[in-house]
Amino acid sequence: MGTISKDTKLSATGQLGPRVTTERTVNAFNATATNISGTATNLHVALAELEADLKRDLEGKKEYEDYAKTLNIKKKDLEKRIEENQRWIDNFEQNDTAGAFEAQYKKLLDQIQIIYSSAKDFHGKGIDMLIKEFNYHLAYKRWNDTFTAIPFKPK
Repeated sequence: MGTISKDTKLSATGQLGPRVTTERTVNAFNATATNISGTATNLHVALAELEADLKRDLEGKKEYEDYAKTLNIKKKDLEKRIEENQRWIDNFEQNDTAGAFEAQYKKLLDQIQIIYSSAKDFHGKGIDMLIKEFNYHLAYKRWNDTFTAIPFKPK
């Protein structure tokens, strides 16, 4: 056997034969391999980004579900309060068939008016007593008076 040149290779039977590839095909193969490697790296990075996005989305979904659960609890509480208030209104309307509550309100207003009128009378008597006993003057305070007060008359 002789020396093996660049252009020879082993055949299927183990014998050396002429080289099939050229410098150009080797460079094309290397460029293709580099492109495939770059594409694989880019896909790996994109996959990592998608997995991170998916993780954040799942966390956001859990946060949203927790918030929705809180809102549903509040909604049920509000619906319960609405039902209780509606029952109270229904009960109020059933008991107010002849205007009993309105009549009671007017009666209370009349009683308050009587009490207030009595208080006004006593206030007037108190002012009269201040005038008589302490020389109180409604319009102004005299320089020699020791009594101080702000004039007021209920309406």
